[in-house]
Amino acid sequence: MRLFPYIIVLLALLSMSCEDPIPHVLFDEQDTVPVSNSYKIRDDYEGTIPGMDAKVIDYTLPNPYQHIPQLFRDSTVATSWDEAGFPNAKAFIIFFKTFQWDVKDRNKEKIASMIKFPLRDYPNKGSFIKNFDSIFAPDFVMEVLDQDPMEMYRDKKGAMVGEDGQIWFKIINGKYKIIEINP
Repeated sequence: MRLFPYIIVLLALLSMSCEDPIPHVLFDEQDTVPVSNSYKIRDDYEGTIPGMDAKVIDYTLPNPYQHIPQLFRDSTVATSWDEAGFPNAKAFIIFFKTFQWDVKDRNKEKIASMIKFPLRDYPNKGSFIKNFDSIFAPDFVMEVLDQDPMEMYRDKKGAMVGEDGQIWFKIINGKYKIIEINP
């Protein structure tokens, strides 16, 4: 008889545990109000976690397109880094990331030292530095800063920055040089 109350409590708990679990409340598009009382359950979340799903590129690894052509999203095919005259794509990409910082910092002297003069519109270092602010206008700077070095177009002329050939790089006497600027 003493077990009878325990059996009743156990059966009550067992019957309550068999009910459906309480679903999560979903929000509408504005994330402000719960969607009526229907409480729809969704398990198709494929979102990202800010800061956790950021694109991380390990520049210490060999470039997969060092020896083979690369197909871009817009169906353009770039030659391999070897064919473009860059025997070490990894070293060039590290150099290019430094170049992007120099552009962001507006380091006129350092950028001018990377140029193989004469250029079409700038015969010497002085004329380039004098026109630096008009060349590196905000739109032009954004093209350079937005360039993903892993997706640079390449051909026998060299490596290109931007969609319209804003800057071209080539190795000259063992150093990376800018051979063309088209603001």
